[in-house]
Amino acid sequence: MELANQRLVERLFNPLRARFSSPRPDGSIVLALLDESDATVYSRVMTQPQLEDQGVFVQNLEEIRLDLASRAGSIPADLRKSLKELDSVVERVF
Repeated sequence: MELANQRLVERLFNPLRARFSSPRPDGSIVLALLDESDATVYSRVMTQPQLEDQGVFVQNLEEIRLDLASRAGSIPADLRKSLKELDSVVERVF
């Protein structure tokens, strides 16, 4: 993983500590976020294409942040509203 991407991940998820696995044979890695006791709070496999495309990489980080926020119950009100509106559109389609 590039040093710039590592720094971005560390900055975005502070105070959690990021740990990156060695690349797998297919080029993917496991990104693990650890708390102060070194317990894994979150982990995700990131594929080689996700790591190579900066836009896709950043989108994955945003998805992780959203997932962590929803688990913590701290989704911002405007995002909750957007998600609720999306659900209502899905319901109308089906």
